[in-house]
Amino acid sequence: MPRGYAGKFLEVDLSSGSIKDTVFSDEILRNYVGGRGLASKILWDRLGERWETVDPLGPENIFLALTGPLTGINPGARICISGKSPQCNGIIGSTLSGEFPVELKCAGYDGVIVTGEAEKPVYILITDDHAEIRSAEHIWGKDAIETIRTLVKETRSLLMERKPNVGKIKEPSMIYCGPAGESRVRTAAVLQKISHAAGYGGYGAVMGSKKLKAI
Repeated sequence: MPRGYAGKFLEVDLSSGSIKDTVFSDEILRNYVGGRGLASKILWDRLGERWETVDPLGPENIFLALTGPLTGINPGARICISGKSPQCNGIIGSTLSGEFPVELKCAGYDGVIVTGEAEKPVYILITDDHAEIRSAEHIWGKDAIETIRTLVKETRSLLMERKPNVGKIKEPSMIYCGPAGESRVRTAAVLQKISHAAGYGGYGAVMGSKKLKAI
């Protein structure tokens, strides 16, 4: 395994509800370095032959949140958001910084690959090397501040119940979409807290089209 990689990616199919770990070969990780490079490789392999017919806001599109080998190594703290862009129909690697990229890597994942479309709004909760799909119906339509407040309170309470002996649970990090993404506005951003955003490509709309409120 090349240095800087945790060695696995979380893959979630929202249509079926399946969750699995995906591994890429050392050769691929060396040849397609970082979030932008690997995103292009994944999209080419999975969607390349039918690219022109793939609806960016359809379940066949892939939402990617990928770290690079320097993520978690000072000063690397960025993650690349990608997929077929509803803004231009091409591939854009839009990056954002904050705690989420580092905490995802520390949980043992180099990135998250989301396919399909959920029947109802959901969010993905990742705890250490465990992941689950949870209902987001109660935060669908909420703005940034309300989304953050609700998910922080909810997930901290949940984790304190599950791990009562680890002390106070810190504020969890997250990426999410707002009402614009839910409404599939083709320029909608993917946000982290209220001051960081992957603003290029319209990938907030991809999250919204999949009914994925947050990770």
